[in-house]
Amino acid sequence: MIIGLEQYKDKWNIHTDASIQPGLEAITGALDELGNPHKNGRFIHLAGTNGKGSTATFLSAILQAHGHSVGNFFSPCLEDLHDQIQMNGEPINPVELEQVMERLSKIKTPLTDFELLTAAAFIAFQQQAPDFAIIEAGMGGALDSTNVINPELSIIPSISIEHTNFLGETIEEITRHKAGIIKKWKPVVIGELPLKSLEIIQETADRLHAEVIRPAGQIDVPLKLKGPHQQKNAQLALEAAKELLGLEFSEEKAGLGLSSATLPYRFEEVFPDVIFDGAHNQASAEALVATIRDTFPDDPIHIVMGIFKDKDYRSVLRHLETISNHFTFVDFDNERALPAAELFKESSSKRKTITNMCDILPVSHNKEKTIVTGSLHLLTLLRNSANVFFKNYQ
Repeated sequence: MIIGLEQYKDKWNIHTDASIQPGLEAITGALDELGNPHKNGRFIHLAGTNGKGSTATFLSAILQAHGHSVGNFFSPCLEDLHDQIQMNGEPINPVELEQVMERLSKIKTPLTDFELLTAAAFIAFQQQAPDFAIIEAGMGGALDSTNVINPELSIIPSISIEHTNFLGETIEEITRHKAGIIKKWKPVVIGELPLKSLEIIQETADRLHAEVIRPAGQIDVPLKLKGPHQQKNAQLALEAAKELLGLEFSEEKAGLGLSSATLPYRFEEVFPDVIFDGAHNQASAEALVATIRDTFPDDPIHIVMGIFKDKDYRSVLRHLETISNHFTFVDFDNERALPAAELFKESSSKRKTITNMCDILPVSHNKEKTIVTGSLHLLTLLRNSANVFFKNYQ
C-alpha cells in the first residue's frame, strides 16, 4: 500500500493494480508513451536488503554540499507518497504531483501502484532536471520497475534473505536479483556481503566489464545517523561520490555533507528518551541491537514492537530479546499487520504486554530507554498522533 496514492488515482481516474508484479515490460511500455523521461539525466541506482535509504541520503548530502541539485526516489514511503519523490531533500509538493499525475492519466499501459509511482518519479525528475537522480529499487533489482535506467553507478549496500516469495529462498537467488542493477562498463560500489553474494556480484561485474569498488578504512566524521552500520553506509556514499565527482571531489565538502545528513526512523529520538527505528528484518535488527548497545550501554531498554506478518518477525524478536526483557506488542490498523497476540505468544520475555496503537503513550519510565520498532507504517502512525501524546507531557 502506497499511502496517499488513492486520492490522486481517484481524481485523475487512474486505474492500477495494488499487487506486486515483477517485470519490466509494463513500465517500459508506459515510459515509452511518456517520451522516455528516464533516458535523460545522471542516475545512481541502489539495490540491497538494508542501507539503501541511508546510503542514498548520505550521497545526496555529499553531492548537495558540492553545489549540485539532487533528486531522490525512496522506497517505501515514511509519511506518504510525497516523501518518496524528493528534490534536494524536500518532498514533492501536491501541485507538482498533480501535474505529473495528469500526464500519467493519459497513458494506456496497465500498471501496478509502484510502477505508477516509479513513472511519476521519472517525470518529476525530467521536469526538475536535477544534476543527479538517486533511485532506490523497491524490491530485488533485475525485475524491479526502477531497473529501466542506465545509471552512471550502482550501489549494493547489503544482501540478506528477504521477500522469498518473489526473490527466491536462497541467498544466491536473491543476490542474482540484486546484481541485475549492474550495467555494462558502469562501476558498482558494494558493502560487506556474504561470500556467496560477493562471488555472484563479482562474476556479474566481470561479465559486464564493471569495476567493483569496496570501501576500505573508516570515516572520521561525526554523523547524526547513529550506529556502526551508518558508518559503513556513509563510507559507501563517500566512495560513490568520489567516483561521480572525480577531480571536483572535496574531502571538506564531503565531510560537511555527511555530518548534516538525517533520515527519519533511523535511531531517531522522536520523544524524550524514545527512539524510533524501523528494524523489520534480521539484518536491520542486528544493526539496531548493536546501536543500542553502543549508545545506551548501561540503560534498561523497553521495546515497543509492531510488525507486518510477511516479515521475519521471529528473527527480529530473537535479536531484540538479547538486549531487553520488557516488551510491549502493538496492534495497528493495516491489513498486513501481525496480531500483537502472535508476537506475545512467540516472545520469551519476562515482562510483556499487548496494547492497541491508540493506547500507546511513548514516554519512558524508570530511567528506561524506549525503542519503538518494526513496521515503518506503525512508526508513521505514532508520529502523526504526536499531538495527542504530547498533551501528556504538559
